[in-house]
Amino acid sequence: MTTYPIITSRKGDNKIFKLEFEIELGEKALAAAQEKKRWLDNWQPEQVANLQAELEQKKLEKHQINTAGRAEMAAVLNHVNGKARAWTICPDRLISIAHDCEKLLDTRGIRVKNRAGTLVRFRPAGKSSARLQIGRSITTYVVLRRVRDGWRLMHAQRDYCFINQRAFREVIVRSAAHDDIIRHATRGFRV
Repeated sequence: MTTYPIITSRKGDNKIFKLEFEIELGEKALAAAQEKKRWLDNWQPEQVANLQAELEQKKLEKHQINTAGRAEMAAVLNHVNGKARAWTICPDRLISIAHDCEKLLDTRGIRVKNRAGTLVRFRPAGKSSARLQIGRSITTYVVLRRVRDGWRLMHAQRDYCFINQRAFREVIVRSAAHDDIIRHATRGFRV
């Protein structure tokens, strides 16, 4: 059975959001504990040290969650890209592509339950030049699949893009998602 790298996951995103909220609360509590007037009234260095340690622990945990998913994607993309770096796709760009596709599905009115099974084929644009030039650059062609809780990288391969060539993005949806798009586009119209 082939395992595909996780690009986005609802479970991981929820953990990150929860940690960001806890970090924000911890920073406010630390600022309140270090406030000058309170600090002079009741000096509690242990409490301040505990708050700082807890805050650093949560920041480290958030960083570990972020880097855990990116390591597997980076390994796959590095294998595909080889030495090429300039016009290829990196893990952060892959995550932003997945988020952009999720926004696209949302703006088209596709329900979350009907998004699973959506395929996205993507190749970035070539470099731009005002003059007529001949040449090509190495880039990455990726295929992403929307699953129940996020996006997975299904396929990545080395590809070529030419100067001033546009980006290629193709979104393939299931019939239920297509019905949602039609329903959303024709909302308010009657025949």
